[in-house]
Amino acid sequence: MIRTLSITTALACCSMASAAVVLGSGDGFLIDGSAVHSSSIVIGPSYGTPLQNLNVEVRLMGLEHTWVGDLIVTLTHVESGATATIFDSVGFPAETFGFPAQLDGSYVFNDNIYNPSNPASGSFWAAADAAGIGVIPTAFYYATGYGSPSFVSMDTAFAGVTSAGTWRLDVVDTFAAFDDGALFKWVLVLDGTPVPAPGAIALLGLAGLLGPSRRR
Repeated sequence: MIRTLSITTALACCSMASAAVVLGSGDGFLIDGSAVHSSSIVIGPSYGTPLQNLNVEVRLMGLEHTWVGDLIVTLTHVESGATATIFDSVGFPAETFGFPAQLDGSYVFNDNIYNPSNPASGSFWAAADAAGIGVIPTAFYYATGYGSPSFVSMDTAFAGVTSAGTWRLDVVDTFAAFDDGALFKWVLVLDGTPVPAPGAIALLGLAGLLGPSRRR
């Protein structure tokens, strides 16, 4: 059964103030181990002025799978080629096949969740380990890389990238024979500052050349 859980309260609690936010929603898919499963969100002119200096948030809504250690989940900005790993083979190599915890809910990944003085807080790995063969709780987490519980910054991965373009979510099930799942939908939240228009940049440069004036 595919389901989504409400995380509105948590989002309101943990959102950070910024100049602008772009929010896009992408279709879900079955995760049956047969291929790379992908879904794209195109951020075009209808979204307004592109943003820069991004804080990237990925919301995996209604994500189900019966063995989290099988999955590799990444986000790619297609035009720039920049890619961030959200999680990859959680529990490997400590567990040969990764942790057997289940996914059954909505999971949000954002750099702002990471606390270097308390890395266990917001750790997807710690939550998966604690769940055993049960369900990983719906919550906010930070991204991690291959075979490691260490924090991986999505914001750093997309440094210099603007919000405009195609953002692709890829999910790979590395063990095709067992443990299928599904994703209901995913949401991308890009929090940043508007890219200045070319005319505005030119005016700023001209003002710098002219410098301050004074009367003699």
